[in-house]
Amino acid sequence: MVSPLAIGTIAATLGALTTLIVLFFWTANNIFEADDDGDDDGNQWWDLDLKREEQAELKVALNLLFLGISCGTLFVPMLRIWHPSKGVYDRFNLGVLAASTFLAGNMLFVSFWYSANFAQQEDENDNDDNDDYDDGNDDNYEMDEEELLAYHQKVVSLASLILALALSAISVCIYTAGKKLPETGHHDSSNSEDTHVQVKSAAHMELFSEMWKILSACTIIIFSILFIVACALSLGGDAERMREEGSINLLVLLVWMILVTAGVMIVGRQILNEKKFGTLGVGLLSGGTLYYALLLFIVSILFANPTFGGPNDAGGPAAAATSVACFFLSLMHLAFSLGTRKYQKSIMLDARAETDDSAAAGDFQRMEDEPEKETVTEPEKETEMKLV
Repeated sequence: MVSPLAIGTIAATLGALTTLIVLFFWTANNIFEADDDGDDDGNQWWDLDLKREEQAELKVALNLLFLGISCGTLFVPMLRIWHPSKGVYDRFNLGVLAASTFLAGNMLFVSFWYSANFAQQEDENDNDDNDDYDDGNDDNYEMDEEELLAYHQKVVSLASLILALALSAISVCIYTAGKKLPETGHHDSSNSEDTHVQVKSAAHMELFSEMWKILSACTIIIFSILFIVACALSLGGDAERMREEGSINLLVLLVWMILVTAGVMIVGRQILNEKKFGTLGVGLLSGGTLYYALLLFIVSILFANPTFGGPNDAGGPAAAATSVACFFLSLMHLAFSLGTRKYQKSIMLDARAETDDSAAAGDFQRMEDEPEKETVTEPEKETEMKLV
């Protein structure tokens, strides 16, 4: 019998994937329609000389494409758990799926913050456009490129928020289910060969722990510097133009990435340094680092410049620096994720050994805490037996 957790996870992922595919083809169709109704100078939609609205539409389409691919890859850890014949329902696989689903939800949160409209003038422009629309002919009214872009971003933003909340809730349920499962794969460490393997596994864990400290600290520092630079540029001479081009979205998104990175860093240290969560934590680390690399790659795409410094460059130098930094950070986290997968058995062995030691220490402490029972003799009864 299929569990309710499996049904809910598969349904939420299928719903997210279907929604993203529909939005992608809708956006792509609007890009091609805009090209057919565009200039007569023979420019094609793939030309680098793009207007700001065309750049934004192209980024929205690429964002939806990679979000759909990321959601589609969630079925891989699902099959490892709920496959009819080969599925293994254990703490490690549930940890991988929980971290992957959680960061896939954060990808959708990034899409929401990027597509959200924080400009105060948009409401006034919308009201003026609605008045003109009411005074004119309803059948002959057509939105211009800027209005169409704002409409697309509004739809994508709302859909991303709903899907992000759904995937985040599912990830919490998966993590809770994994935490309730008992630890499996205990072994006897008294054997000399097992002791040698355990020492080697502890060395691998220490190495990855040091690497994680450096990588997470560099990521936090880079995002903090980018946030400070973006704040400084938004208060400069071109502040009004940058606010119109989405600098507020960049600031909000950088704050969100700092918070997410801090959370990932803390959980990673608890897994590698303090060795908490056992094999569930190893699964969280394995799936979390991979999907965090995908999250950074999506941020890189969103703030990339298709014109490579052309006259219609949008976002300014802060956006370009964010794109480049996120691209290289994505490669670094991807390399770390591949390393954890290569030495996955060693890390899991060390995590199990730590869990066994913690359990043994807990049992020993409970035995010490138990009060000793005192035997009380009853001399009266002994005296009576002697008299008889």
